[in-house]
Amino acid sequence: MRTEIQKLRRGKSTKAERIFLEILKELHIRFKTKVIISGREVDFLVKNYAIEINGHPQYIDKNEMLIQNGYIPLHINNEDLFNDKQLIKQQIKTLC
Repeated sequence: MRTEIQKLRRGKSTKAERIFLEILKELHIRFKTKVIISGREVDFLVKNYAIEINGHPQYIDKNEMLIQNGYIPLHINNEDLFNDKQLIKQQIKTLC
């Protein structure tokens, strides 16, 4: 398995990803962002969770690949980030 880390940059990230980034920072949770695992980009890694911020349907084969590489796929909907940040904060706290 090859893992490569990139930085989250405006113009190469979505508003929802930047909101989630701020939530992680606020909660003092260690993370990696824009990680390439087996040739596929993952929005965030928190512990063994591969977190995708979804504004579009995700592919089942990507989830299967993440599981095969020892990660737990977790999908967060853009609308939830925009409309209920407190719920997302609570969910992330329970994971960490």
